[in-house]
Parts: sequence; structure tokens; C-alpha cells
Amino acid sequence: MKHIVILSGSPRKNGNTNLLCRQFQQGAEEAGHSVRFIPLAEKRIGFCRACDVCMRNGGACIQKDDMENILCAFQQADVVVLATPVYFYGVSAQMKACIDRTYPIWQHLGRKEVYYIVSAGLGEDIIARSLGDLDGFVEHFEQYEIKGRLYASNVMEAGAVRTLPVMEAAYQAGLHV
Repeated sequence: MKHIVILSGSPRKNGNTNLLCRQFQQGAEEAGHSVRFIPLAEKRIGFCRACDVCMRNGGACIQKDDMENILCAFQQADVVVLATPVYFYGVSAQMKACIDRTYPIWQHLGRKEVYYIVSAGLGEDIIARSLGDLDGFVEHFEQYEIKGRLYASNVMEAGAVRTLPVMEAAYQAGLHV
């Protein structure tokens, strides 16, 4: 059994990114894995203040919000799913804030299997332009393997992804983690 954390940066509860995350989760749970789905938009996550206090006090951020629990779940995970819609050629603000707030543990991000779930209202070229944020973050892991990339392009309306083959691909990716 693997411990899986899905970090979803979608602000839309029933948006395309979250629908794909739930498909992945269903497949992984059916395969017997432990899955924790974390909708970042529903969490209190302050922006990094770049104060560096965490570097002087053993990695504890001075902000008391939901990031402490998210970091704990992240560190315990064998598999991390980074899921985000694309907004203006980048990851969502929720995902970026979460990535920035991993700074207290940036030297201890661990060894992870990684999956990307990315949705966009425009073409796949828009997705490609947004991957720098995710790739840059993952490159700081002590060791990683990107096991899957699930992209849904041209899905502007919430729920549009339901009719696309990527829904089954997300389920299958979870089932075969």
C-alpha cells in the first residue's frame, strides 16, 4: 500500500481539475492505496513572507495556518499528485502559494513518485507553458520519478472533462500507481 497525497490547486469544487483528481483517487483507493485529497482552495494558506524565520528555527513557519498539516501529509506521502488548472500561462494561485510555503522543508522534500493533472481552457501548448512551476518544484525533491502526466486541454467550462478519454486515463493512473 502506498500513501498518496493529491494537492489540488483548483478553486472550483466541481471543476475539471478536481473531477480528474477524484477519478485518480477512486482508482487508487480501489487498488488498496491510502489517499488524502487536499483541495487547497478550501485551506487557509497564507503567502510566504520570505522572512527566513523557518530557516533559523528548525523549519517551523511563523504562520499558523493549514500548511503545517499539509507539509506533514506531504512528507509522509510516497506518491504526490500535483493538480492545477492553468491560469494566465501558469499554475493557479492556490498551487503556487502551496509550493512557495514548502520552503521550510525544501531541503527535505523526500523521495516521491509524482503525477501531474493539469487542465486548461485552451490548447495543450498553454499547458506546456505552465509546467515550469511544477517541474521547478519537483526538481527540488531528494529523488523523484514523474510517473504520469494527465492533461485536459480545451475544457473551459466546469465539467467539460467528463466526456473526454482523460477521465478514464485518470482512473487507470490511480489504479496502477
